[in-house]
Amino acid sequence: MYLGGVLMADVRKVFISSEVAEKLNLTSNYLITVAKTMNFDESEFRVAGKRTHLFSEEAVKKLLERFSKK
Repeated sequence: MYLGGVLMADVRKVFISSEVAEKLNLTSNYLITVAKTMNFDESEFRVAGKRTHLFSEEAVKKLLERFSKK
């Protein structure tokens, strides 16, 4: 979607670390530790605060795949 010539992102496809951790039944700390080893692109995973990270829909899919193998 464009607004005044600027591409707008769909925030329904962006998740904070606590949401992803809950979905995967993990602690946020463990989730972040694992995510940092997965070489996500900066469009998939980034720091959003002192203890909060943002995950794209693609990153969540990759995490679901990784933890479904265990």
